[in-house]
Amino acid sequence: LAARHEDVGVVDRVGRGACELRFHPEIRLNLDGTVFVHGYATVYDFPYDVAGGPPFGWSETIVRDACRVSVAQGADVRLLINHDGMPLARTKSGTLRLENDELGLYSVAPSLDPRSPTVQSLLSAMSRGDMDEMSFAFKVKEQEWNDDYTERHITEVMLFDVSVVTYPANPAASASPRRDTDAQLGDAMFQLRQLQVRGDRLRGTR
Repeated sequence: LAARHEDVGVVDRVGRGACELRFHPEIRLNLDGTVFVHGYATVYDFPYDVAGGPPFGWSETIVRDACRVSVAQGADVRLLINHDGMPLARTKSGTLRLENDELGLYSVAPSLDPRSPTVQSLLSAMSRGDMDEMSFAFKVKEQEWNDDYTERHITEVMLFDVSVVTYPANPAASASPRRDTDAQLGDAMFQLRQLQVRGDRLRGTR
């Protein structure tokens, strides 16, 4: 049970102690040639299995507003690929924006530098559909377990990074990235995806 109380996390499918949730990241070219990326780094109130789930693992849920305090306090968060490497954007520099809303942790990098080889690689991978999930790295500040430690509810976190990732841990976080110079159309499509996920979650509670 000691491992279940590990406070620093990025839970991925190879089990390195981290928590990944991704929801519909999208990438497109802006009219000025910069690259726009946005998506949900985590989805609230959506259970996912850690270490295979019970009985040997557990079911984990990021509770609504778990990121609220960290975002409000201006956490210095980087946008990475697979939680590693040189940052593509950062809240401290104003190139990354985070919003805590009713769905989850919304992340926006409106103008990635097209001169960066890493940005070009990300644009290629997402445009081809080879990468289409997001994740976040965090430290747990508040949590609740059930009596037999098979369910964990994380109620407050300290944010470290948001990442576009290779391997999903939550099936709700699939995506269909696209390149689009029409920002209004892109935003409308993204809002439609939010509505679709809300509908899926409601159907799942029946």
